[in-house]
Amino acid sequence: MEQEYVRQVAVVMASLELLPAQPSDLTGVLRDPDQFHALVDTNADFYESELVGYLRENLDQARVENWHKQIDRLIAAEIAVPILAADVPNAPVYPERLARCWDAPPVLFSTASVEIEGPSVAIIGSRAGTAEVIADTHALAADLAATGVTVISGLAAGVDTAAHEGALAANGRTIAVFGTGITRIFPEQNADLADRIRQTGALVSQFAPYAPRTRTSFLRRNHVIAGLSDVSIIMAGQARSGSRHEIEQAMGYGRSVMMWEPALSDQKWARRLADNGEATFFSDAHDVRHMLDRHDH
Repeated sequence: MEQEYVRQVAVVMASLELLPAQPSDLTGVLRDPDQFHALVDTNADFYESELVGYLRENLDQARVENWHKQIDRLIAAEIAVPILAADVPNAPVYPERLARCWDAPPVLFSTASVEIEGPSVAIIGSRAGTAEVIADTHALAADLAATGVTVISGLAAGVDTAAHEGALAANGRTIAVFGTGITRIFPEQNADLADRIRQTGALVSQFAPYAPRTRTSFLRRNHVIAGLSDVSIIMAGQARSGSRHEIEQAMGYGRSVMMWEPALSDQKWARRLADNGEATFFSDAHDVRHMLDRHDH
């Protein structure tokens, strides 16, 4: 990877530490070629953005150098590569679906390309799903992955694990989105699963490489899961849950949401979403493929 690109990523990471508001504010800077150039080029002498001016004035070059070394080590150890939300020649490409989201993160760290060819679905649900829901999730993910659908989930225990395992069992592609830095596997018992996903799919994080989990990091992780997916599927979940938060994000992005009828038809919140036309119940992979076909047309 070119050192100039690594330096640009280092500037972005140091800028994230200075941001007065949301990370997506920095994404806006990166998407504008002139603003991006003004941020990363120390010789640039003109920038209209107040945010770029603020960052330029306050960036600590020692912090930039520190990030440069961290990212160099990450790449050299083949742990992950950084993907900026900027159009940089000969650099890893930011995933198109996520780029269309209003709050897309400015940088991702990934073990492989996150470009998704063909349809993609998020499959999410409770960490304490029943044995029946876990088995149904595994079968659904395998069925979809076998037909070329990329399965995206969050590596959590329960439904997430079953979704990844099902996709792998069908020799399909699956992407695990972390609620921690890319160097930290959570839960730890999924370290072997993460290794297997790395072989044929991708592990992805929007957080600094060594960042721990926090009270809100898994909720922010849900934005990326929803953003990478054409359709979000919830297999099980309560009215107040991370899974419910993910589908709210998906709806906010204008993506389709499907709810596993055998487990959710008796949930008031799920029936209300269906009655309002915001989400649909489904009971087999055929229903999902039909929804994906509608997205293609």
